Amino acid sequence: MNKVYIIGGTRTVIGKTGGVLKDFLPEQLTALVLNETTRKFAVPASEIDHVILGNAWGPGGNIARVSILEACWPHHIPGTTVDFQCASGLSAVSIAAGLIMAGQADLIIAGGMESTSMAPRKQFNSRDPRFRGNGFYERAPFSTPEAGDPEMGQAAENLAELMNISRAEMDELALESHKRAYQAQKEGLLSDIILPIKSDGKIIYHDECIRPGIKPELLRRMPSVFVNGGRVTAGNACLKHDGAAVVLIASSKAVKKYNLNPEAVILNSVSSGCDPNLFPLGPVPAIKTLLQKAEFGIKDIDAVEINEAFAVKVLACCRELGITLEKTNVLGGALAYGHPYGASGAIILLHLIRALRKIKGRVGIAAIGAAGGQGVSVLIERC
Repeated sequence: MNKVYIIGGTRTVIGKTGGVLKDFLPEQLTALVLNETTRKFAVPASEIDHVILGNAWGPGGNIARVSILEACWPHHIPGTTVDFQCASGLSAVSIAAGLIMAGQADLIIAGGMESTSMAPRKQFNSRDPRFRGNGFYERAPFSTPEAGDPEMGQAAENLAELMNISRAEMDELALESHKRAYQAQKEGLLSDIILPIKSDGKIIYHDECIRPGIKPELLRRMPSVFVNGGRVTAGNACLKHDGAAVVLIASSKAVKKYNLNPEAVILNSVSSGCDPNLFPLGPVPAIKTLLQKAEFGIKDIDAVEINEAFAVKVLACCRELGITLEKTNVLGGALAYGHPYGASGAIILLHLIRALRKIKGRVGIAAIGAAGGQGVSVLIERC
């Protein structure tokens, strides 16, 4: 099999729903990072073999192709859109890596985008038994009623109760996430991958939701949002966000041809499933299978990125996998940065590379759980 290299990538600043990126269509955000990535690595857009992008809440259709055309790239470049919900962006990277391993491509841009601010309103067909008059639904079905298809927050509450994870533990993890993210911001550890955005006549340089001054007292006062007297609050769960992120992935042939300096090698990737009622555990089987295939132990892994849609998700996955919190989300996670669903896979992969650089580590895993009970994991080695 051919070696697969991550050359690097770009992400936008991340905004909350109705925030600094509210006026951007998802394809506009994506066009910005596509053009910045080819510019940064001096690779002509015309030489990109394929663009594979994840999206969860968009208008439908092939938004990857729309993004290519929005970026004014040549018409011959194909685009594929992946809907793996929260894991869409990481799934796109995994598919891209497989194409390069198989020798079917040499240069691919993969990642994803999301604009919850621009999310369309959708309605079931009137003949569909789920049709409810003129009402709109917020999310698609992720599972069958028989298997269980809980709301996101309900599944997080299910997991907290099952594993006896307290609200205090979740709040503590949220505080640490903001602390680490703010420290990374102060040190400029992500500055080379973040593309500032001009919005309302101002240049936005930083992610909108990092809260360096957040206090434990504030988190303790927050009410539960999904279950009366529950443990999940707006402080230890993600809000909704906008953003786009991509990575440039290359074969050995392309690395030589374009004189590229890879940041990491993709060693393997795995997609897996789990109980949809406990979907936040999706990273667990994905990481376990990944380690088995790669013949690695968890002690061989220097840093892990697990997408922080909910604090309970990270706590539960770390407990199940035997991963310490010290080596997990080293630069903070989505509780601080934000979780623009389709983009998050590429975001955590880029953050993982920076985390490995910071701790002088070699091997890392990026993993995301997805609605419906699924997970994707990617194993990388820093160059």
